[in-house]
Amino acid sequence: MGGLARRCAWVVVLAVWLAGCGGGEQQTGDAQTKSLQTVTATPKVADADRVGVFRFYNTGAGVHFYTASVEERENVYATAAFLEPEGTAFYAASRSSTGMSPVYRFFNTQTGVHFYTISDVEKARIETDLPQFHYEGVAYYASTTPAAGFTPLYRFYLKGKGVHFYTASLEEKQSVETHLSAIYTYEGIGYYVMTAACGTPPCVVAGPNRPRVFIPLTGNNDLATNAGYDAQWSYVRQNAHGIWGNNAGITDAESGALIRKLTTRNLITEFPVPSPGSAWWPLEAFTNVQRLYSDILLQPEGIAFYTDNPGNWNGRNLADATAIYTDPTAPVTQRYRGVYTGWQPYNFDAGNSKYLYANPSAILAFRSSKGTFVECPVNLCAGGPFGDMFRRAIRETHVRGRPFIWFTSNNSMSSGWLTAFQETYNAIAAEGLWKPEDAVVIVNYGGAYPKVPESVGSAAADTAMGLAYWAIKQRVAATP
Repeated sequence: MGGLARRCAWVVVLAVWLAGCGGGEQQTGDAQTKSLQTVTATPKVADADRVGVFRFYNTGAGVHFYTASVEERENVYATAAFLEPEGTAFYAASRSSTGMSPVYRFFNTQTGVHFYTISDVEKARIETDLPQFHYEGVAYYASTTPAAGFTPLYRFYLKGKGVHFYTASLEEKQSVETHLSAIYTYEGIGYYVMTAACGTPPCVVAGPNRPRVFIPLTGNNDLATNAGYDAQWSYVRQNAHGIWGNNAGITDAESGALIRKLTTRNLITEFPVPSPGSAWWPLEAFTNVQRLYSDILLQPEGIAFYTDNPGNWNGRNLADATAIYTDPTAPVTQRYRGVYTGWQPYNFDAGNSKYLYANPSAILAFRSSKGTFVECPVNLCAGGPFGDMFRRAIRETHVRGRPFIWFTSNNSMSSGWLTAFQETYNAIAAEGLWKPEDAVVIVNYGGAYPKVPESVGSAAADTAMGLAYWAIKQRVAATP
């Protein structure tokens, strides 16, 4: 990637926006003719060489940042709260190939903004005449000629700030020309980029667009200890996708007994974020069952730290937790593959005093985490204000390519949980928001709601395991 992986620290400099300092990028009225040089070969890029170019919005400077480096993207998540992720903007090549030319990346030390060009002429002029531009290397490779599977990358000059904006979206280009022509000058096609991660879409085998189903330890003591219930949740026991390791109110012995009744060994552990000033707990604090029972060989997917108070992330960062809980020297059955964060819907409400995005430390924890869970009582999130907050959490988790986990509880209901659960689940499905890696956790606080049977005939029962039964069936039906 042209040395970009070695330059991750530069993204921090993007925080500096020197208003009115001068030294912005020079507009070139014939940018498109300088950029698009004659290339006779038809572009050919192997699927393995295609990379997504990720786009961020700099909320402080009002400009965009683009990177094809996964390492740099992850560094932004962990260190630059002012860079708001917008998802994959387009696809490019990670190395030179037939018909592909290097796209050069410069960093403007006076404005703190990056500039990209495919033109050798423009590159040479910048290096000769504009010393404030620091050359960072090749960002990625693109085409100077149109071809099947390629689309134009449109280039605009933002006059007020002396920087450029790039988009591969024709709709976005037209919107800018219609509504923002007073400040954005269209310079033409910068070059051509790819529209897909492979040459012949669909690019991956589509997974089921329905979430996995996790069975929590908490609230299921009776299912652990009463063998008489076993036949009443046999389908769930054999087909659940994971174990949710909230062990409130359940002993290690009961946890071990419950896990043995399940076929899955996939585990996500949940625990509160340590109180301010407290250290992270050692990894051993979350491996009791594995260490006590040698026959239980768990596959720890993640450990999720929950708080509804963004201030609890002040003074701590996810990198420290990741170093502890993904320790590569620990036994594979005890170390976690990633650290997740957990929240409430109102943490995604701009009008709430606990708004996540009002706290830079919380933003970095949320964005750099490998997954997100949000607790939303089952009868609150189908629609309305809570539904809007819930959907924002889903979208802002997915834009980073992370799994979203719906932590659903019965909210003191005594009946009707299944119907309410189905309403929310189906509403999210109808909007196309479920992804194959997502999950639902069906939490029966205190075991207060009926647990079994899982079904009455072939229909799901209005019980905790009935919800799991129905949700597993939905995923099976959606599997290609």
